[in-house]
Amino acid sequence: MTRVGIVALSSVVPPVEFQIGVEFLRSQGLNVRVHPQVHSQHWLHAGRDEVRAAALMELATDPTIDVIWCARGGYGAAKLLPLLDRLTAEQGVPPPKLLVGYSDVTVIHEYVRNRWRWHTLHAAMPAAVNFSLLPGADWSATLAAVTRDRTIAWPWQNRPLHWVTAPPVEPIEAALIGGNLSLWQTLAGTPYAPPRRPHILFLEDLAEEFYRIDRMMTHLEQSGLLDACAAIVLGDFTDCDDEAQTCLAAGTDETAIKDPAKAPRQPLRPTYSMPDLFAEVFATIGARRLIPIATGLPVGHGPNFAPLPLGARYRLSADGTLALVKWDWQR
Repeated sequence: MTRVGIVALSSVVPPVEFQIGVEFLRSQGLNVRVHPQVHSQHWLHAGRDEVRAAALMELATDPTIDVIWCARGGYGAAKLLPLLDRLTAEQGVPPPKLLVGYSDVTVIHEYVRNRWRWHTLHAAMPAAVNFSLLPGADWSATLAAVTRDRTIAWPWQNRPLHWVTAPPVEPIEAALIGGNLSLWQTLAGTPYAPPRRPHILFLEDLAEEFYRIDRMMTHLEQSGLLDACAAIVLGDFTDCDDEAQTCLAAGTDETAIKDPAKAPRQPLRPTYSMPDLFAEVFATIGARRLIPIATGLPVGHGPNFAPLPLGARYRLSADGTLALVKWDWQR
């Protein structure tokens, strides 16, 4: 039986939703141990930074735990990185395990992948209200991945992606890394930025306006984090929209500035759609940097929750198919 330890590395954990998620995991045949830290609260987080880092290290070094599953995302995981440096220096590198989670966990995925040589899985977390109601194919693949099944029906493996740039002339084979765009770009300029080795970059996000996505991609490019990028695959950008900007309507006289809220208004500029975002931001960067970019990977904050091994080797073909070549966690 796979032994799972649960920690909370980011925001405060909702107790009812979490308990439902834990019971669901147990009903699926997993041996689940919840670290007491999960129920802590300090400021915006599930306990003080030192408490959260110590809880992760405790489960990381526990020989009775195979998999560490984060309770939820939110905010605060990046604060733990220097503390994990110190704990690693004091206690040594923990033996390889699998870390499961996504969103704010992106920075921890990248940390344990590089510093501890762990396996990582971008997948749903048990404190989510819909965790026990995930689409069947998404949950079946998640459970199979966690329990190291030899055969896993990845929901994305037979769903060709859609190119927003010219497709690659030859298949691209490389490690796939990344996660949440907002978190990935915060690594730029820090000691925890990903090593500049050829890779396929996966990105997704939640509730970001288009100007912020544009700014984050500009930051990634200007910081050099796209220099070794062989391709980019985009997952769900859930509830990401353009802001509708208005201005005083043409013909409005100068008295309107005394009470502009009551004055007639008109659109300042067009309001753009998701295809516009892909064309203007991603396709432009791809063309400039000669990076093939595709959309449609059913991974992210919804409506799709397919699991995705990070750090594993994939092949991305001109017809848009993404195939897992090798994942060392899988038997």
